[in-house]
Amino acid sequence: MTTDHLASSILPRLTGRLRRGQPVRVTLFGSSTIEGIGASSPEHGFGPQFERGLAPFVAGGLTVVNRGIGGNGAREMHDRLPDVLADGADLVLWQTGSNDAWQGVPLATYGALTRQDLLATRAAGADLALIDPQYCRMLEECAAFPPFVEEVHRIGAELGIPVFARYARMKSWCAELGLSREDLSPDGLHMGDMGYRLLGQAVAAWLVELTGAPAGAFAHT
Repeated sequence: MTTDHLASSILPRLTGRLRRGQPVRVTLFGSSTIEGIGASSPEHGFGPQFERGLAPFVAGGLTVVNRGIGGNGAREMHDRLPDVLADGADLVLWQTGSNDAWQGVPLATYGALTRQDLLATRAAGADLALIDPQYCRMLEECAAFPPFVEEVHRIGAELGIPVFARYARMKSWCAELGLSREDLSPDGLHMGDMGYRLLGQAVAAWLVELTGAPAGAFAHT
């Protein structure tokens, strides 16, 4: 299988629209990370950072819809799914797994509900990409938390949905850049300006890479 064919099979709708120079609509769906809680101002949150990172690669224009509500787990996201489906997004970037452990949601319940909602979103025509939980002090201290990171990746593998490994990437940023957990999540849970900047840029670059294009290719077609 060629790189182009592989990319098209991973994110077919996004890849096609980028290559044809068409407008792209992305819905960001999740909890406090998507909402941007912890940023010093809205423009420093994940959504604007992600949009600034992806926009240069979208020749037809980029629209980003932010559907993040802090504290949401799979149950609350399930209740809000009709709004996400109504967006008609080309890509739904789905941040999940951070709050269910706090809520005492059984892992099996979380997994079943998340799979159901992902499949419903795919059936509506959207591409999907997942973001796993953050690396931070408060979640590290939650005994129920570790299996939820693994479950996000299990769901992605089962359904053929790419997963941005935020948990591992945050650990690597700490090692590579000489940062502490608190540099990325100052309050011990939510990301701060630096964390959102790194995450927004990294997720945008990851999506472009998944389309199989070299940096800048779409902007010049």
